[in-house]
Parts: sequence; structure tokens; C-alpha cells
Amino acid sequence: MAVELWIDDGNPWYLSPDIWVVPSDDPGDPPGLPFANVSAYVWARVHNRGSTAVSNATVRFYWADPSTVITPTTATLIGTSSASLTAGETKEVLCVTPWIPSFVNNGHECLIAQAFAPSDPAPPQGPNDPFNVPADRHLAQRNITVGAAMARMARFVHPFRIGNPMRFRTGEVLVRARRAPVEILKPLLRNLGLRELPAEAEGFEEFALQPYRCGQEIHETGKPDLRIAVSPGHQEGLVLVARVPDRFKAGTAALVLIEQIVEDKPLGGMAVLIVPAKEDRTTVKKG
Repeated sequence: MAVELWIDDGNPWYLSPDIWVVPSDDPGDPPGLPFANVSAYVWARVHNRGSTAVSNATVRFYWADPSTVITPTTATLIGTSSASLTAGETKEVLCVTPWIPSFVNNGHECLIAQAFAPSDPAPPQGPNDPFNVPADRHLAQRNITVGAAMARMARFVHPFRIGNPMRFRTGEVLVRARRAPVEILKPLLRNLGLRELPAEAEGFEEFALQPYRCGQEIHETGKPDLRIAVSPGHQEGLVLVARVPDRFKAGTAALVLIEQIVEDKPLGGMAVLIVPAKEDRTTVKKG
């Protein structure tokens, strides 16, 4: 007899369909994307896949600035809720504390949810250890940004941070950006407030990663793989730079995954869905 709490991962694991945002003062409104300085509510879907009921399981909700590596130190607690689940039950749990996203990336920060109970405790974790989402069923993460790009701006820029956890005892970090099919967002469609998946955008084949600090020049050239020196226990700023095609058609999008790689596996990652800005969309006439 055991309690077994889960919050499901996505594919890739940092795109959990079990975490979503309601950008409204009413948590019962439809899900959607958060906006900077606009009150929102966060939900998590918790599963008890054990054979024993659990009373008052703790569900914690965190946000963090866009980053490939998130630790308890770099994350901010939004609030804590509780939930009671029978064996085999799934329940949608509301974080009763409203969340007001900050200005960073217009509010599109990373969200983490964690469910545990005295009868099913979360694994021990140090304050500077990364949340090990793939290895811990108690944890899930949703790390996606939807950014608008205008063809007349020539390039799309997405700032984020990387980290070098102390426990790896290395002075170098590998970060990789890659184009991914928009189709992988299908499980998140409703949670993102989208009615349908956009088609694949053409021309988004040139993108690169580069170090960045506020005020530095951003270059259009570079490589999608970047090895960079980072002191253990520290973070560094990077940007994803993508060349925007001259014709960015309405109803299309480009999905780029950014992952920090350790031993050929992603230690952390984020998704960036690039869509055409409303005032800049190219409409295709049907003949």
C-alpha cells in the first residue's frame, strides 16, 4: 500500500501539459499566456497513481526567469496549496495565491509545480541543486515563451540565462539550440490559449546563441551550439538570435528548443515559439 504522487512531464520533459496559467483575476477563466504586470493564476494537474488515498498533499508552485537550469535558490515560490486524492485519482489544483509576472520577457517565465506528502516525500535537494525534473515524478516544469517577430526587424532575439551547478565541478557549459516540429506542442494547445496549431514557418533556418549582457551588441552570426566558460555556482546571460524571413506568413510559427547538455542529455531546457507579429503578418491569397 503506497501513495504515489505524479505531475506529468511533457515531451521534451520541460513542456509539461500538467501546468497552465489563467491570465485573469478569475481562476476559472480559460487558460492562456501570462502578461507582464497582469495578475494571473497557476494550476497543476496532480495524479495519485498509488494504491492508497492521501489527505492534504502539499502542492508548491514556483516561477523563475527564463533559464536552462533552475534551482530552489533561483526560483521564487508563488504559493502553496493542498489536495486530497483517492487511489488512482487525478485532480486539478489551483495555486490560490495570485501570480503577477514580472517584465522579464513580457512575463513568459518558467513555471514549476511540485506535489508531495509525508507518506510520499520529495527527494532531498540542496538549495543550489538543479530541479531534477526527469528523475522526480513529484516535479514538473513548463518552460515556453511565445514571442512575436516582425520581418522588418530582420531578427528575433530571446534573452535567457544558463547556470553551472557546483556539483558538476566543471568550468564549461554546453548549450544547444535546435529547430523542432510545432507538432510537439499539441498536448499544450489548450493550455497556451491556442485554437489550433500553427503551420511550420519557412525560412527560420538561421539562428545562433551568443553571450549577452545588457548593453552589448547582438550579432546575427554564430552557431546553434555554444560552449562557454561559466564559473561553478554562477549564471551567465545568453541570447537566441534568429533571422526572420522576409515573408512570415500568418498562421505559421517556428519552434526552437534551447537545451543545456550534460553527458549528452539535457540538464535543462526551454522552448521558444516564434510567431508573426499581428501588424506584420503576410496574408497568402488563395487562387
